[in-house]
Amino acid sequence: MNTKNKTKVVLVDDHQLIRMGIIALLKFESSIEVIGEVIKARETLNYVDQKKPDVVLMDISLDDGDGISLTEEIVKTQKNVKVIMLSMHIKEDFIQRSIRAGASGYILKDSPKEELVKAIKEVSKGNKYFASEVSRLMVSSYVSKAGDFLSKKRKKSGLTNREIEIIKLLSDGLSNQKIAEQLDISHRTVDTHRTNIMQKVKVKNVAELVKYSIMNKLIEV
Repeated sequence: MNTKNKTKVVLVDDHQLIRMGIIALLKFESSIEVIGEVIKARETLNYVDQKKPDVVLMDISLDDGDGISLTEEIVKTQKNVKVIMLSMHIKEDFIQRSIRAGASGYILKDSPKEELVKAIKEVSKGNKYFASEVSRLMVSSYVSKAGDFLSKKRKKSGLTNREIEIIKLLSDGLSNQKIAEQLDISHRTVDTHRTNIMQKVKVKNVAELVKYSIMNKLIEV
């Protein structure tokens, strides 16, 4: 492949074995060319400015600096350069900080060649790429935080779990009788719950209740 059509990569890592391993993995990849290596944080910005790579593979922790801070500077000053974080750690804090710094990807140092190549290709096209383990952690964290947020909202409203359950069934269009049958409680108990719910959230009818619940994320739609 013509050199002009190759994705040019600069590798920033202070571990020689890691650099040698990555270079060996990419050596015979026709669409990618490693055009340089940097081992010191203090040399990175000038080197990237001189080489003008398409992608920087950035060690998240360098002996004399912080790969995340360097990423932020590169993204700020080199608009056409994309950065992929390299790490041994699957830590939410590192991942979130890297994303905020402007990193386009996050992969593990022991990733197989196929994933490394895919990450470089995707990022060079302007896409984001995160290792599968990283993606799972991000999704799990999001779901957990969303659940905590929903729980806090419910506590703030003063509604019980049973009342939330009844709101969900009301929003599905079930009558008091159907709700009673589904929850195996009496029609009168449903009436009492419904009255208490209306009083707690200060609404007058089911339509207002459903609207209130959606706006305050008490139920999911």
